[in-house]
Amino acid sequence: MGLYSILVRPFVRNAETEKAYKRALRYFEFIEKVPLGRTLSRWFHNNRPVGLQREVFGLPFYNPVGLGAGLDLYGELYNDLNNLGFSFVEIGPMGADGVRRAVQRIQEDPQDDILACCINRDFLTAFTLAYDFCDFFVIDLSEQSGTDVAAPLLEARLAEEIYKPIVLKLPKEISATEIDEILDFSLMNGIDGIQARNLDQIRQIASYAGGNRIPIIANTHIETPKQAAEALEAGASLLELRSGLVRQGPKFVANILKYLLNLSKNERTHPKQNRNAAES
Repeated sequence: MGLYSILVRPFVRNAETEKAYKRALRYFEFIEKVPLGRTLSRWFHNNRPVGLQREVFGLPFYNPVGLGAGLDLYGELYNDLNNLGFSFVEIGPMGADGVRRAVQRIQEDPQDDILACCINRDFLTAFTLAYDFCDFFVIDLSEQSGTDVAAPLLEARLAEEIYKPIVLKLPKEISATEIDEILDFSLMNGIDGIQARNLDQIRQIASYAGGNRIPIIANTHIETPKQAAEALEAGASLLELRSGLVRQGPKFVANILKYLLNLSKNERTHPKQNRNAAES
């Protein structure tokens, strides 16, 4: 039983979401201050299991599991959270003021692995301020209608020397027709990926966009390793966790990676058997 299970889990298991997040972050902040805490955490939680690497948006991910936005709002603990086994961390959601705060932190403590920035307001200003400091950008359409906010970002990216991916995050409540319209815009205008909120959205995107034409990040409230595998099987290229980490602790990430690795090994060992089982 780890420290998190003893010190934190009893107090976050049934707590309100915001309180649970704050308590978990205090624990991770404590680990940061322990001598060699980061090194030991990275060694213990190992985010580079052989067999789960993949390239998405042209970026090399050690495994498909990342931390979703909503926990590290202003980029205060991304390296420490990344060391729990994630291949990437998404900070935010935030606007320009939040990005300014995050950029100051990133300059003081450059990221060890892939860092994404979720933007939900002040889109062009926030995107421009964060561009040099993050590896890809998630544009949250939850409070927006349509894709108008994306066009200025695509234009601004043309002026940059380094190309960085832009991903559109779908609202939880959105019609199938609206998803198709966003996909049409994305395919025609160089959007690099879509972040989906449930399995139905993932399946619709995968079907409409024809497989791997536009990668999908599953932000689907994953609470078990099986749910993680289901999201990948539905068509996602990457997964994001958040509440599962807080409620269950860092071991949750390791359990998912182990489960996915076993599935991958089984597929390589018995590919024909697995295909027959899937078709039956």
